[in-house]
Amino acid sequence: MKKLFTLLSVIALTFTNLNAQDQVYWEDVHIVVKPGDAPIVLGLMDDFYSSIEMPEGTSVSLLGIFNKSEWTEATHILSFIGPAEGLAELRDLRSGDAYTTYNNSITSVAKIVAIKQGNTLIRVPGENSEVWSSQEWSFYVDDAVAFGNAFAELMKNVDSSGYVSLGQYTAGERGETHYIYANYPDYTSQLKTNVDTLKEQEAFVKFLEKIGPISTYRGSVTHRPLKGWN
Repeated sequence: MKKLFTLLSVIALTFTNLNAQDQVYWEDVHIVVKPGDAPIVLGLMDDFYSSIEMPEGTSVSLLGIFNKSEWTEATHILSFIGPAEGLAELRDLRSGDAYTTYNNSITSVAKIVAIKQGNTLIRVPGENSEVWSSQEWSFYVDDAVAFGNAFAELMKNVDSSGYVSLGQYTAGERGETHYIYANYPDYTSQLKTNVDTLKEQEAFVKFLEKIGPISTYRGSVTHRPLKGWN
């Protein structure tokens, strides 16, 4: 915990151009859905999450995974995002007869293979546009402060097309401690991965050189939003 506070303090003092916002907490439920059952799963989720009033600042999204290099066999992710208090309230709403009926129906056509939790450490908002896709890169980090500083330095030299964040896993992880998340407004932006110009390419090379000795890359997942509730 002391290391986390040190990381946040160093970043706040050194890189004031990064956007300072409250932390975002999240919980991702990784599920396996057979291709023919995907519309059924979406319909069941839509019926339930459209029927409850979301706590302020929280949202629920169903994401479809279409590219991955991680251990997970998941095909979809049900993602809960918001402030810690809001997610706690949302969890309380996931109870009662209506939720039991929904949960029994979902588990008959979808299999849960992992549940992960975490929160952001640095948030860099991009353009306020619709999200076409998003990516998450996972790392095992030995020196969180050095990794955070390297990320902050990278973002000073990269013009992101969408939202980018550095965060940490707090539960459900397997050999990973931190992640970098980015979303994109279109397929072209995803292909370029915010590294387009010579300046950005050089900054990315320096970033890799800095994190190489202090971290181990664990894999990535690419997903697209299918439906959201907020």
